[in-house]
Amino acid sequence: MPSLPSTEAEIDDFIKAFEECTLPKSEWTHAAHLLTGACYVHRHGREAALEKMRSCVRRYNESVGGKNTATSGYHETITVMWIRLLAALRGEHPALDRAAFALLAVEQYSDNRDIFRQYYDFDLAASTQARLEWVEPNLKPLD
Repeated sequence: MPSLPSTEAEIDDFIKAFEECTLPKSEWTHAAHLLTGACYVHRHGREAALEKMRSCVRRYNESVGGKNTATSGYHETITVMWIRLLAALRGEHPALDRAAFALLAVEQYSDNRDIFRQYYDFDLAASTQARLEWVEPNLKPLD
């Protein structure tokens, strides 16, 4: 597994490679998603981070040969859920700089990829509706 960037300069290079679709597909891991989302939340705030993640993930998926369809690629509910969780974490740690916050987010969530099971009582990842549009949690609220 590739190591994630940890310095501001390394993070800048990583985000640039992701946004310019030059990041190798093998480096676009769950932890890389978290790092990117955390950096966007830190820099742009929750709503702008969500918009940036939506557009960049879709574009990146297509650049590595993926498709964003009703059954694969970009997943709206999972993206919104993660950005909300990252924004809540940011609210708990407002003094952290971007690199420290990204590291905290990765440490806190990288081993909890299926956290959505705490919020949804159905197979969220396989749900076509949830892939295409935001579906509110039905077990407990996110915010």
